[in-house]
Amino acid sequence: MRDPVFRMIWLLDALDRARADSGEDSHFALQLDRLFESVEDEEELSDETRIHLGEMDGEYLLPDLVDNLEDWYSDSTFQSARDALDQFEDAIANAEDRGWVNVTAQYQYRKVRLKAGLQGHDGTDELEEALEFLENRHTDVSVNFTTSIIEAAIDNIGDVPDPNRDRWIDLIKMIADAHRTDNHFNQLREFLRLLHEFKRACDRDISDVETALIDSYRREADLVGRESQLQKADILQSGVAECAEYLSDEQKHDWKQEALQARRTGTKTELHKLDPDDLDVDGIEGESLQQAVAEEMEHNTQVYVDWFKQVKRTSGSGSYALYCLALSSSLIPDPNKVRLSTEEFVISQLVSRQIISPEAHTLSVDPSDPESIPNNYTHHAAGKMSSLGNALYRLIKEGHLTLSDIIHIFRIGDTLSPDTEAFLTDAFLELHEDNHRQALFLFVPHLEATIVDTLQSIGRPAYTIIDEGTQQQLLGGLFIDGRDLFGRHYAIYLRYRYTSREGMNLRNRLSHGQLRYRNANYLNTVLTLFDTLKCLITLNSADYLNYFGIPQRTLSPPTQHDQETDLSLFTDLNKQIIGYGTSTDGHTLVVIRKNGHEDHTELFVDRGRIHRYLIDGTGLTRDEIRDGIDRLRDDYSDIPDSIDYTWLDQDDLVLHTITDVIDDQTASPADAPSQDTIIEHAKVRGIDESTTRIALRRLEERGDITTREIDEETVVPTDECLNIFEHATRVTGIGETLAWCVADHFDSEQAFFDADQDIFQAVPGIGPDRADRLATDRTSPFAVDEE
Repeated sequence: MRDPVFRMIWLLDALDRARADSGEDSHFALQLDRLFESVEDEEELSDETRIHLGEMDGEYLLPDLVDNLEDWYSDSTFQSARDALDQFEDAIANAEDRGWVNVTAQYQYRKVRLKAGLQGHDGTDELEEALEFLENRHTDVSVNFTTSIIEAAIDNIGDVPDPNRDRWIDLIKMIADAHRTDNHFNQLREFLRLLHEFKRACDRDISDVETALIDSYRREADLVGRESQLQKADILQSGVAECAEYLSDEQKHDWKQEALQARRTGTKTELHKLDPDDLDVDGIEGESLQQAVAEEMEHNTQVYVDWFKQVKRTSGSGSYALYCLALSSSLIPDPNKVRLSTEEFVISQLVSRQIISPEAHTLSVDPSDPESIPNNYTHHAAGKMSSLGNALYRLIKEGHLTLSDIIHIFRIGDTLSPDTEAFLTDAFLELHEDNHRQALFLFVPHLEATIVDTLQSIGRPAYTIIDEGTQQQLLGGLFIDGRDLFGRHYAIYLRYRYTSREGMNLRNRLSHGQLRYRNANYLNTVLTLFDTLKCLITLNSADYLNYFGIPQRTLSPPTQHDQETDLSLFTDLNKQIIGYGTSTDGHTLVVIRKNGHEDHTELFVDRGRIHRYLIDGTGLTRDEIRDGIDRLRDDYSDIPDSIDYTWLDQDDLVLHTITDVIDDQTASPADAPSQDTIIEHAKVRGIDESTTRIALRRLEERGDITTREIDEETVVPTDECLNIFEHATRVTGIGETLAWCVADHFDSEQAFFDADQDIFQAVPGIGPDRADRLATDRTSPFAVDEE
């Protein structure tokens, strides 16, 4: 039976390394923390753990200490607690003799917790001893263990006399100042938060701490901005989030605007290249593509941050929130949606070809690859990855996602080798200290080690058969052959990011020295951490489900539930939608599409992710299509049992739909919606552009609508709009161009005939003289009828 939170072999390996090099004692201290946490939580230690502890008897004092702690926490045996306190004294002395400062800190912390938890006793002496230890050795102790001791002091503030409170405050200030001098901003804010909490617990003034927190974000943003505008934007956003109640309204406004501008700049210079200038995107009111991308990224980042904080607040666990985030399907691009979105829009494919790898290397496509990465995948993945990476970075900056949360997740599964865990632990510590490049060069190779270790642990092969026998698969092969383990969508994403020439190829570029120095940055580092975590949870789901259960809340893609059906994703010039439907529960969209170039009918099932199926034949009747869907349902459970269909397989249905679109886009009796607007909204109804243009011509031939060219744009004016135009052209000095301006200005004929000179003068291009003639010379509403 596996112990889900502690594995003795890791502790023994860490102990051996600490004995060989006292500077490596932080790993041993972390494993001790893990062991003591298991005992304190009254978890049953495995038989393997007890055997190893027994083998240590007489060699190290740990076995007796663990026995006494178990007796105390499980059976409340008071004498065992007293004996454990004495043993902690011996353990502290032993660790100090060996030069293990982090192990000493761990024993100090556990001793304080044990003494403070004894009824009728307090931890005053133990806290003072820990204080004196930190005053002398805080520069040598890892931040993780120093903060634990300070938190214990805050939790037991009643056991800290006033003189010692001043000493604690001075200590925390001293540590914070040292991190400020070294520009270690994560650690600086960690201790400023502790100082804020400590002073508030002592009822001391905290305004100076709040000012220092504000200053830390300002200084870091200015410093980091020299290298990365995207990183600067996240730092400023974190500053606004954490210091909102300390910042003035003017400061908050200025920081938000500065963050938005930094993200726009970073989007242009750090994420991708666009040739040659900003591209204006329809529907974004003239804003540049970079600005649109920046605002979308910022919005998504904030959504992720708010979601994580809400889950953590509800569950009380940052590690649980991280677990739920790792299992959120919306974080991974859906390759089917990417392919659909690029079928028709040639311009978007051209733009995606300009979005190049971070190193500006040429992208290539392997035509033999049956799971090739879609053309526009880079564009979709870059947005999702950047938003997620920015969110994780902000959560770490703001203290919502802690080092302990991350380490806890990696400790739950019993799959990693001691060496892999040791390297990952070093990577966590480097990341926590803002050493992003060092962390990245540890994380990337040990993503593969994590996968191999986990596959071996769960009994799945991590090798391939060759003529001479077997050999371990390369990482790309693991991703390709692991579709059944990772899921097809996530496997494509992993290949795109780490091993494919079509994508970022991060692992291979890093291995061959082709990674640009500037791209060994915080974003790639935190995303590789997240991918390592997600791979571990995905492959070893049993241990995580056993520990956390099924995630109660994930960031999932939107469904059709309570939303207007949008079919624009499925429209294409050469493939006609002949019907669509929604499941009776409203959560699944089904689209039926005729492919004029192939002898089959396509079925798309969208339940957050899109699945594509083929029905043999084309030109099928509705009953034949339903029968084909029923046959597919026997093999594919994602096809809903009950579907409410809407059919577009007859010309009169198409004409009726286009007429409805025109009516919906006619905002007033004298409106003139443009043909482009009608085409775009027809796509939402499942009518492609070519079919819409043909339908508009047929409606005009039948006399149902009239089209006109206004400023090189085709519009469909209503009868009242045409009447206003006709009336205006009869006035001296009003040509067709100005007449259309007049028609566009008024919502109805009645408003036109009620207008006076002042109202007409407000029409663009109409001066005082023409306004006077329009007010006096226009014909009555009956004159046109009489003529």
